[in-house]
Amino acid sequence: MLDDSLAAFLQQGVAINIGTRNARLEPSAAYVGAALVDDDRKHLTVFVPAVGAAAVLDDLQANGQAAVVFARPEDDRACQVKGTFVAARPANGDEEALVRGQFEGFLRQLEIIGMPGESTRVWLVWPAIAVRLRVTAVFDQTPGPRAGAVLT
Repeated sequence: MLDDSLAAFLQQGVAINIGTRNARLEPSAAYVGAALVDDDRKHLTVFVPAVGAAAVLDDLQANGQAAVVFARPEDDRACQVKGTFVAARPANGDEEALVRGQFEGFLRQLEIIGMPGESTRVWLVWPAIAVRLRVTAVFDQTPGPRAGAVLT
């Protein structure tokens, strides 16, 4: 479902947010430190900082639906990945470098558009919860004529 080019974009270090909803259709959201596309290209693991994961995890346990938005600040390239919840677990120590590395890539993106590092380096990304999703759809969210188009 996720081709090599899209997988590379999702894992390069961009702004990532996960959105969910509760039974009353009220939204919950959290920022994400990093993403990892499975070799099967049908699953995605996102690393949600533990400090802000509670409401999203509650929603995922209740209804299993998620939307994850990936956006690259320097050129506004963006996509939305919809998925169904598979599992959540505390991220392990071997994953910390991946999470911190991708998040650093995102922070460099913010510096490119004029947001100084001293204002963003305090954001927490660890410890994290690894949330595994089965990808069900991918949409282009880049501003322009293809916005909303199905990518896969």
